[in-house]
Amino acid sequence: MKNNKLYLQLFLMFVVATAVSLIFTNGGRYLGKTFYESQNYNNEAENLVYEFSQYVFNTPTEEEFKGALTVSDEEMDDYRTYYGSLAEQIQNIKEQYSSEINSTQDQEVIEAIEQERDAKIADIKKNFEDDEYVKEKILVIKKKAIQQKLKEIEREKKEVLSKYDYFAYEFKDEKTGEVYRNGDISEKNVFKKTFKNVGGNLTGIYPLDFYEHDNLGILQESYTLEQDLSDISGVVTVPASWIANTHISNEKSAFIITKYVYYSIILAGIISFILLMTTLEPTLEQFNRKFQLRELFERFPIDIRIVATLIATYFAFLFNGSFTRSIQTLIYHYTDNRSGFLTDFIVTGVISFALIVAIVFMVVSIWVSLKEQRDVEKIWPETFMAKLVDVATAMFENRSIGVQSLILLIVVFLGGFGVAVVMASGSFGVFLFYMFLFVVFFIPALYMFMRRMGYLNRIMQHTENMAHGRLTKDLKVKGKSPLARHAENLNGLREGVRNSMNEQAKSEQMKTELITNVSHDLRTPLTSIITYTDLLKNPAITEEERKKYIDILDAKSNRLKTLIEDLFEVSKMASGNVEITKQRIDLAQLLQQAVGEHGEDFAAANLDLRINIAEQPIYARVDGQKWWRVIDNLIINARKYSLEGTRVYVNLKSHEGNAELTVKNVAKYELNEEASQLIERFKRADTSRHTEGSGLGLAIAQSIVDLHDGQLDIAVDGDLFKVTVSIPTDK
Repeated sequence: MKNNKLYLQLFLMFVVATAVSLIFTNGGRYLGKTFYESQNYNNEAENLVYEFSQYVFNTPTEEEFKGALTVSDEEMDDYRTYYGSLAEQIQNIKEQYSSEINSTQDQEVIEAIEQERDAKIADIKKNFEDDEYVKEKILVIKKKAIQQKLKEIEREKKEVLSKYDYFAYEFKDEKTGEVYRNGDISEKNVFKKTFKNVGGNLTGIYPLDFYEHDNLGILQESYTLEQDLSDISGVVTVPASWIANTHISNEKSAFIITKYVYYSIILAGIISFILLMTTLEPTLEQFNRKFQLRELFERFPIDIRIVATLIATYFAFLFNGSFTRSIQTLIYHYTDNRSGFLTDFIVTGVISFALIVAIVFMVVSIWVSLKEQRDVEKIWPETFMAKLVDVATAMFENRSIGVQSLILLIVVFLGGFGVAVVMASGSFGVFLFYMFLFVVFFIPALYMFMRRMGYLNRIMQHTENMAHGRLTKDLKVKGKSPLARHAENLNGLREGVRNSMNEQAKSEQMKTELITNVSHDLRTPLTSIITYTDLLKNPAITEEERKKYIDILDAKSNRLKTLIEDLFEVSKMASGNVEITKQRIDLAQLLQQAVGEHGEDFAAANLDLRINIAEQPIYARVDGQKWWRVIDNLIINARKYSLEGTRVYVNLKSHEGNAELTVKNVAKYELNEEASQLIERFKRADTSRHTEGSGLGLAIAQSIVDLHDGQLDIAVDGDLFKVTVSIPTDK
């Protein structure tokens, strides 16, 4: 029952839609009008006047065509030389007839052929000798064209007068006084229309195409005669007494039947609308059904669905108009081929009904979707238009690419449009013009597109190689296009990846060395502690040996403690988990104190310590304790690793707003490492690691300097080792 009700509602909606469509399409020609007021009847009267203007009113005479009887020098030259020069034409004639002469032995036949040949040769010669002779020939062709045109006009005149014999009319040419009359226009009539100044909109046009009457096809020119009809006015009527004896009677009956059928459809539409608003009122739940086509429809964005619904509505309107016209056609041609018209009626009706049903479900789907998401801000991002705007915006983020892409799209569109125009026109001239545009614009645009696509493919291949770790040679940068800039950036990225890989390999190597060095530096004192602990367990050792072992254990334990503390401290600094308290401190005084504590150690190590400190105080905001550690580590590092008998230089000066501390010495060990690697943790110039120290001195100094926003640089020149520390001064 529910389905039956749904089907009935859909049919009533179809009836309402058909009634509305009828009012705005075919109904305007029938509703509220009589047969004689219909547009068709008015058109027939206007067609009568048009055809009379061409074949009845003021038709031309042979005298009026005299303007066409002129012959130009160009026409005469074309006529003479159409088959070549005089010599060429004579030669051709002789060759044509020679085969005929040679093919017969009959002397009389030969003489006849020769006479015919000589007559043609004489005619050709006269063409080149006598202008009047040629002129007369051309005039004969033109006169023939005029005669044929006059016969054609007369023949068409009879057909037109017979065609419109059911009209009574009376037209008068005020200029010549000639009257064109059929029947009595004063007789009672059912239709009447007055035409004033026929020549205001119409002109008698009579073209002459001479090539149609020239067997040789030599004359290519044409001539057109125009007749003025401005002085002709008149009246067209349909006498009431004439209707029964003409086809108008049948057309009138068909018009009346069609009109009442249309009234019936409108009445049915009104009744259907009332039923839909009362007894059979449709609800959203009835039409909100899920089925496969609807699920497919709802996959599209909401704006695409709205556009699709509007398009379906447009086609439904067209097919519905065709449906109502097919009713009219079926009535007018009831006695003709009814099966063909009936098929048209059924097909257009079914398609129209199907489209209206589809529109109903499409509207319901759109309404439900909008109802579920009332917020426009949520609906808009899901629309195709929003995605199109995003794509267009993305395309024009690089203006050069956006403009080039737009130009390419326009060229491709115009290229396709040009093909359609050429095919529609069928003109060779249009084809040549299109080929010119094709060569000048389309082919260069196609070449540029293919070149860019080839370049893009190479960039993509290069990117894929990089993604798989294959760092091939640099990509060639061509020009200054966005693709070229991208290729340049890709080359930079490739170099960065290569450096990163080198750094990673270097980091892995340093990590391995760090583990090895830490293991060695921790194991050495720890081994001594274990060994001497075992020796102390021996009760047979003397007291003096015991004291000696305890002193060694104490020294090794302190070394292990220092090593662990340094490692802990440098780890804290590297992670940033250390606090500093900055104060305004005189770096010159701090350096004097630090150097003073190590003076004896340098003398004991047979090193000459040279100090060069500015006389004026050099102030900087530093953590005094931490900065003392920097100075102390650098001086101890110089003492441990300087060659005996050499000088160690310690300089402090102010330079361009920075305090610069420089420590220079000659290394006792060969410096094979890069300068930057000497700052790494557990890195020593003594690669055999026989000297005292943790290998963390420079690393700790580097970390402290970084915490103070300073800079520590190391330079190595042969055996000369130089450390420079700079920090902003505080004036």
